[in-house]
Amino acid sequence: MALVDDVKSRSDIVQVVSDYVDLDASSRQPKGLCPFHSERTPSFVLDPESGSWRCFGSCADGGDVISFMMKRENMSFVEALEHLANRAGIKVEERKNEPRKKPITGLIEANEIAAEYFISRLKAPVGEKTRNYLSDRGIDTDASVRRGVGLAPDGMETLAGHLRTKNVQAKTARDAGLIARNEDGSWRDMFRGRLTIEIRDSRDRIIGFGARTLDGSEPKYLNTPQTDAFEKSSVLYGLNWAADSIRDSNEAIVVEGYMDVIAAHEHGFTNVVASMGTAVTGRQLDLLARHAGSTGSGGSGGKTGSIVLCLDSDAAGEAATMRALEGVTAELSAGRRRGIEVKVARPDGGKDPDEAIRSDPDKWRMSLNKAVPLLEYLIIAKSKLYNLESGQGIADFANDVAPLIYNVPNDYDRDRHWARTASLAGVSEQRLKTIVDRPRGRSRRPGSRFGNRPGSSISSAQIGAALESSAGDALEEHLLALILQLDDLREYAVAMPAEFFHHSDNRALFTAWQSSSTLGGLSEGLGIDLTEKVHRLAERVLPPSNQARHVEDVTQCVKRMRERHFRLIKELESEQLKQLGGDEAKELLEHSLLSNENLRRVMTGRP
Repeated sequence: MALVDDVKSRSDIVQVVSDYVDLDASSRQPKGLCPFHSERTPSFVLDPESGSWRCFGSCADGGDVISFMMKRENMSFVEALEHLANRAGIKVEERKNEPRKKPITGLIEANEIAAEYFISRLKAPVGEKTRNYLSDRGIDTDASVRRGVGLAPDGMETLAGHLRTKNVQAKTARDAGLIARNEDGSWRDMFRGRLTIEIRDSRDRIIGFGARTLDGSEPKYLNTPQTDAFEKSSVLYGLNWAADSIRDSNEAIVVEGYMDVIAAHEHGFTNVVASMGTAVTGRQLDLLARHAGSTGSGGSGGKTGSIVLCLDSDAAGEAATMRALEGVTAELSAGRRRGIEVKVARPDGGKDPDEAIRSDPDKWRMSLNKAVPLLEYLIIAKSKLYNLESGQGIADFANDVAPLIYNVPNDYDRDRHWARTASLAGVSEQRLKTIVDRPRGRSRRPGSRFGNRPGSSISSAQIGAALESSAGDALEEHLLALILQLDDLREYAVAMPAEFFHHSDNRALFTAWQSSSTLGGLSEGLGIDLTEKVHRLAERVLPPSNQARHVEDVTQCVKRMRERHFRLIKELESEQLKQLGGDEAKELLEHSLLSNENLRRVMTGRP
């Protein structure tokens, strides 16, 4: 019996769910309040016979015991499978050719011992200066303990020594990022003379620490280095406190620093997290989207969730901040996070969120309510970087924002952003698009026949937007189900370009499958939504058939997707030819001959 089937058959879904939901088990199908959204009337129902669950409320979600554990504990498919296997007493054997993550239990335990030590030092006489500092920032001792704030002393007393008394091996402490080895072979604390802050994951485990200097030395903040338990780019500080509030409100507020989050939660803003002082990463967006949004199978009944990026006022115009926001825009344009809107808010008066919250919580709340959509914010911010009184300034501004607008997949939103840009530039939309489509004095990119200009060629962004907006994915999912379930079909699909997939989640799965030799290996590293989809497709019932019919099925799927792709390119080229003239039209016309040839090859069965 396969491990998945064994885990399902030996995991009583009623017992598993009872750990999280107060169930009324008086009926054949126990029910309770849904753990994934706020409700007053129970709509969460279990079917013990099939081992499934379903929310008939605003979630409209459902699945089996594995998907429940993945969703409730924010686990990957592999993590949930192994957790349930351990619970059921099933020995999980090492799977061939699959990389295994190192167990992190020892690292978590070492971090917990370190956290107790740091808090004890804060309460001790040596922590008086630090307690005064925290008090000035509105954090008393009780709040410090509640929020996991402590002190790493700078003196003869060391964490390394304390860990030895607790029988924590030096290797474990080093692997947890708590100590490092000196050149002479001795051990030293990673954090000394710093205020420490526990970093917990969404499952409330201490996976690392942040540490703030107390004497003005640089760097101002240090984090635990990357370990098997801690990866900065995939962690959101404060999510362990904020997860339920984000899910209930469909909104997440993202600030920059630890103190911003602590101040927010102490003043009742319970849906606030921090991006660890970095630009919000794609993995962090995925994590927030799963809690705040209505994407895919989860969420809150179609209600659009929002993520509000709250910037420090003094950083709002910095080039690094602008680049970070453009990166977020690119992540959103990839189309993987439907049902999520990202906005930008700025506290008034040149204050960071911590100071703004402590000085006037109501005013800070008002600044959040005035948050504007991310791309709209970027367009306005970029308009201030150029002299819009000159033709060159208008052209530079237009060409700066054009790639961002062209990446917007929705036609209505694109038109709205063009109108806003034209208004700021003081020109008509028609004139603005002429400036963008045929900029003067701009060189073509070496090695590119049509350069990098929207309108003069079919860019990958335009193709992606058109593909993403097209309806239907039955063809793609049928192909994915075939190749995920039948290993001997790999050679007939593995060479197909991933861009033939219309939908970004299917493209991502296919790309991961191309570089993975096993289903378990494919699940490693995928977000929860994609892992659930892998699981679902791998269990889809295929029509009865034989090997020859399966090969023909895959071959036809690939052919139809290739044909669809080249037909789309032809349509886009035809649209552009209507808007272009002169040499550019001639160039595009010549290029379209290649599209014709590609389409002819597909129709005649030639490679």
